[in-house]
This record gives sequence, structure tokens and C-alpha cells, in this order.
Amino acid sequence: MKKLVVSLLSLFAFIFLLPQFTYAEDSIPLYLNGKKLNPEVASRIMNDTTMVPIRIVSEELGAKVSWTQEEQKVTIQKSNSEMLLWIDKSYASIDGKGYPLEVSPVNIEGNTLVPVRFVAENLGLQVKWDNETRSVHMINEPIIEQPEESTDETDPSDPTPGPDLNQTPGPQPTPNPNTDQNGQKPSTGPTVKPTPDPSLPAIESIVMNGEQLLIQGSKEMKPSHFSLLSPSRLVIDIPNYRLGQALVPQTGVNSGTIEVADHPMVSQIRYALYSDDPYTVRIVVDLKSKASYKLLEDPTTNQITVNFQPLVYKVVIDAGHGGQDPGASSLTGRKEKEFTLSTTLKVKELLDKEPLIQPLLTRSDDTYPELDERAAFANSQESDLFISIHGNKFNPEIRGTETYYWHDRSLEFAKIMHRHILDATGFPDRKVRKNNFRVITATKMPSILLEIGYLSNVEDETLMYQEEFQYKVAEGIVAGIREYLHIE
Repeated sequence: MKKLVVSLLSLFAFIFLLPQFTYAEDSIPLYLNGKKLNPEVASRIMNDTTMVPIRIVSEELGAKVSWTQEEQKVTIQKSNSEMLLWIDKSYASIDGKGYPLEVSPVNIEGNTLVPVRFVAENLGLQVKWDNETRSVHMINEPIIEQPEESTDETDPSDPTPGPDLNQTPGPQPTPNPNTDQNGQKPSTGPTVKPTPDPSLPAIESIVMNGEQLLIQGSKEMKPSHFSLLSPSRLVIDIPNYRLGQALVPQTGVNSGTIEVADHPMVSQIRYALYSDDPYTVRIVVDLKSKASYKLLEDPTTNQITVNFQPLVYKVVIDAGHGGQDPGASSLTGRKEKEFTLSTTLKVKELLDKEPLIQPLLTRSDDTYPELDERAAFANSQESDLFISIHGNKFNPEIRGTETYYWHDRSLEFAKIMHRHILDATGFPDRKVRKNNFRVITATKMPSILLEIGYLSNVEDETLMYQEEFQYKVAEGIVAGIREYLHIE
């Protein structure tokens, strides 16, 4: 899979370099290893993206291609890899992982056309555009893997790191600035860099002005910036700069901390002379939670302004079953898919009132997205959370609420949500459990599956189809989401 990802990245450039003046009806010649291919439907450019017929390319490479008419789905299998694409869907699935598509697959005269970069990603092709002949050349050659990134214990947001300043962070917790590697208080103060050349421009002030961060320099600044999570931080590097006298009151101590009070997103600001080759000032903004930001540079005033905004979280709500898959039958003959959809729509109704949450549904009517399609949708949207709603069935004596997770990253979310669902239903506690349900194993974000109650039990079933009960469950789900995301 690593080769596939590397290929995807390298081919982004190719797509963007394609001629922009080609119209949708133009035919694009297609070559594979120098051999011209003659598909029933010609390759073409649609919405500035080269589209190729998937069947002829994949079959030329020995892949197995199948078509499912009811779901409008193409399945491509080669070696141990499986690729799923859906007509008019802006995402695809490779081995259960979702990937966004620039242009949705289309069906023309019985042939499925897909973006050429996605063909290359899945089948290991190199792709070249011949501008003179206006043709696409695909080459079935091994793609050279990029070397593994090295890891290091240094936190890249620490404004006073160790001597190796270019290493990427490893999976270690953020170092405590008040202790050394052995957990002991250091005997010296902050790291002291050599005194910078006084002729360098200086950072004169770092202040919060209302909800804005203002960084004032003595000359034009050319910053770079990036964000980090766990904990959330914004890191701003300003090369070829030093700290001004107002920020270094102690001689030789080129660092400091600014406490921030009453800001909805910022807790404190740390700064230091981070590097001396070249001299670079690093400013770290510690955030209370995930946030988006916009950094503006004004060369006329030598000022950087940072505006913070609360980050809107994407939450996928999956109504289990649907369409030709009714799910379990209740004691009175009602279908699980009716309960899951009705409850899901109530969750969306409540989430639509939450300004920091964007609800996304895998289905909003009586249709059946496949399990991999549901996971691919959530992954392609880069969602923050995934919740699948279900009703259970077993012996008539069994009743209660269960919450399932699979990946360890989902356990805390499962515990929080389970507590809220129990409060909402009043049903017996059947605990948080681990199980490899497909929709929660193939998703990349914290994901859970809720078995609200047992449709085979008379007490549970009587309540589960009542509107008032479903609203209580929906309110519990929203409360669990808010608690996990630290939304007050």
C-alpha cells in the first residue's frame, strides 16, 4: 500500500500539468507500455481531469474486474488488493480505506471511466503526458519507494529543542518543559543559544489583541507555520530573526512564555530563539482545542496577524442496514432499518443546531450503501467521528444497550458514548465491547457501533419505535459527541 500512496502523490502533479484547453468531447489516445489501447470508449478529459476506461487498463494488467448493477459499483482485484468505485461517488475504497476523487466515475456506453491517477495508484502504474501528441502513456514499472522518515523524541513545537533541529517527531509524549528526560527538574534555565548578531531584525512584541495574535517585527517577516495535535498547537517559525529586548528581559535567556486569559481558544504562547543556523525565532501557540486559523502577513507594517476560529468537526452518522437489507425483525414485525434511519435523522436534526459540528449521513433514505462504501465515505470526508446506529436481536429474555469499538483509538469515545446512551434509554448495561464489525474496522477516525436495544425483547422493542424515545437516544448521542469533542 505504501507504493500506492507514493504513486498517488507523484501523480497529483501529472494531473495538474494536463492541458487545460481540452474539451470534454476530445479523444485522448491511451498507451500502455508503448502499446496503443483501443477501448470501446475513448479516454477523455472531463473537468480538467483525464478519465480512462477502467476495464481495458486493469484487464491488460491481469486484474479481475466485476460490476454490480444494483449498487453501480466496480470491484477491481489484483494480488491481495481490492479497489471499489461507485458511479457518481466522489470517493473510492482501497482495501477498506477511503480516498477522495477529483472527478466521480462515470458510465459511458457501458464503460466505467475513472481519473487516470486513481488507476495508477491502484495498479502501480507510472503515467506521463505527451504534450506534442496530446496522449497519455502508462508504464507498468516498479515505483521507487521513498525512504522511511526518521523519528526522534524531540517535540517539533518545543521552542527550545535539543541539538538536532531537523528530525521529525516520534510517537512520544510532549516533553514536560519543567523536567528533564528522567523526570527530574533541570539544574539550569531555558536553553541558551549563542548571542545573535545584533544587526538582525528583531521581534519587538507578541501580544493578543482581543482574539487576534499580533507579532510585530522590525522588518518584513517571512514565516512558515504548521499545526500539531495532542495537544493542539500552532507553530510559527520566523527565520533570519532574533528576539527583541522587550522579549528577553534576562540577559542571554532567549525564550519566554506569555499567559493568555479569557481567550476562547488560546491558553498560552511560548517563544524562543529556536535555531542559530540560520537564526530562527519559534513561536508556539498552545490551544485549548482543535482550531482553524488564518495567518496574514503585512510587509508594509512588518506585522503578522493570526485569526483563530473554532474548528468545525465532521461527524458521520450511519443508519445501519437499509434498502434490500432490512436488518433484524422486531417482535411485531417491524424492521431494524426503520428504527436506525428514524433515529439517525433525529440525531442530524439536533446536530444541525450545533455550530461546531457538521453532521454527515451515509444514508438519509431507504437505500443500502455497502459496508465498505460507508467506511470509504467517512474516510474520504476526513471525518472526526463515526457512529453506526443499530438494534439487536437474540433470545426474548435478553435486553439492554451495548457499545462496540475495534481500534484502541475508539475506546475512550465508546466509553463516553455508552454512558450517555445508558442514561437516555434506561436499559440494562451490556457494557462496552470489542468486535470487528466492518464499518468500525475500516474507518480511520474514532468509530463506534451502537446497539441501542433488543428488538426481540418486548420491553426494549415497545420503546424503540416511539418518537419520544428516539429523541431521547438522539439527545444522548449528541451529548456524547459534545463531551468527547470538549464542546461546552
